[in-house]
Amino acid sequence: MTTQSISAKPGAMPVNTSPAAVKRYHPALVALHWLIALLILGTVLLVQENEGGERFEGARGNFQQQSLQQANPPSQDLDLDEAPQGLPQAGFAPQSEIQNVFSTTGIHMLIGITILVLLVIRLIVRWTTKHPDWAGTGNKFFDWIGGLTHFGLYLLTFGMVITGIILADQRGILARTFGIGSTPGSFGRGGFSLGFLHGGIWTLLLLLILLHIGAALYHQFVLKDNLLGRMWFGKRTE
Repeated sequence: MTTQSISAKPGAMPVNTSPAAVKRYHPALVALHWLIALLILGTVLLVQENEGGERFEGARGNFQQQSLQQANPPSQDLDLDEAPQGLPQAGFAPQSEIQNVFSTTGIHMLIGITILVLLVIRLIVRWTTKHPDWAGTGNKFFDWIGGLTHFGLYLLTFGMVITGIILADQRGILARTFGIGSTPGSFGRGGFSLGFLHGGIWTLLLLLILLHIGAALYHQFVLKDNLLGRMWFGKRTE
């Protein structure tokens, strides 16, 4: 792009009419970026805590089932395939008495829905605001990986949230927690398949996030192009 200038009269200083280069993203986009990042981090911590609790409850259920078998041997005509009411089946965590918005499951779903809403807003802001030029590495392959990573982050985040919402509806969690959606009596095969897909997307998303962080650090400390400064608050034009 060539720089155009006009002069009010001969000998006057030229007036630069070319648009100023944008060196930072829009403040709204910056806020959305870091807010979504914090929510995903919160989900990581929540999932780890929840999985640890499920492993503990599952082990407790196994212990209780074994104790039941020792106290009631088969000779007493007890059906060991059915635990008495109040005891969980072996290998399964007991269901919460009440699922609400403030339960672990409720918070998990609230975070997911919030991420979905913020992600849609972020795309709208990105499409309607000016942003810095692509920060290349000087290597075509690395630049291709970088573009693919950004696309994958959007795609997998959408996929993670959407599959999570559908899965929660299939398993009746939305109905029990928010009073909306279906209330199936049992989990169908589709629910378990979707659960596997949801978990797979979550794993791939975490791997891409690690790659994204590594690339940002490479730009910041190896290439020294101040990439992190582009996604922070401050004067946007040079």
